[in-house]
This record gives sequence, structure tokens and C-alpha cells, in this order.
Amino acid sequence: MSSRSIRLSEKHGVNPSILHCPICGKETGIGLLGKLKGDAEAPRDMVDNNPCENCQKVIDGGGHFIIEVRDGESGNNPYRTGRLVAITTEACERLFTLRPAPQVAYMEQSNFEPMFGEFIKENNKEE
Repeated sequence: MSSRSIRLSEKHGVNPSILHCPICGKETGIGLLGKLKGDAEAPRDMVDNNPCENCQKVIDGGGHFIIEVRDGESGNNPYRTGRLVAITTEACERLFTLRPAPQVAYMEQSNFEPMFGEFIKENNKEE
């Protein structure tokens, strides 16, 4: 058996999971997990390790993402509200003191709303 083959689950076969972009949450593909420990069923949805094409283009172009998270959330995968903004490196450096500026950062809702909330509301009106 090669290292790239999938060990099938007796209960769940290839045991698929829908993959999502770690930045915007868009569906990016299907992960085939095969047999998991205890022959468990794969979660219906999982965060992919890689950004989707659109988010990667923003990063490759020097952009930075700020993702709104619920107040009090922390860790590597905090609860996201679904709102995010992409800003230039120059804007990121004007707004924040952290150098170098991270490509993806989380901001609690109580800080995100006063900083970007009105901008997001205005853009949504135009659509």
C-alpha cells in the first residue's frame, strides 16, 4: 500500500468531508479521510489547510485579511461571525503596530464593528 492511498473505512468507505477555505469559508473541495481512529465517521465539514483561489490571490497581491470573531474567542480556530475585510499592507501598517503584519488576523467583534462595520454596511447597500 503506498503512502498516498486511502485505507477505506468498513462503515463509511472513503469517509468524505467537505473542505472550506480557512479565510472566507467557501467550499474548496472534498477530503477523503478513509478509516479514522475507531472507524469514526468523518465530520461533515472541515477547514482546509490552504486558502481558496480568491483568498490566495489577495495574499499573493500583498493583501491582509482581518476576520471578525465573537468576543472572548481565542485559539487557532475561534468562532467566526462571517464578516471579514481585506486590506493593503500600507493600511495594515497604519492601523496596527505588529510588524511584520500577519497575512490573516482575527479581531473581536467589539473592535471590528467600530473599525469596519460602517464600511461593510455601505458596500452591502450597493450590491
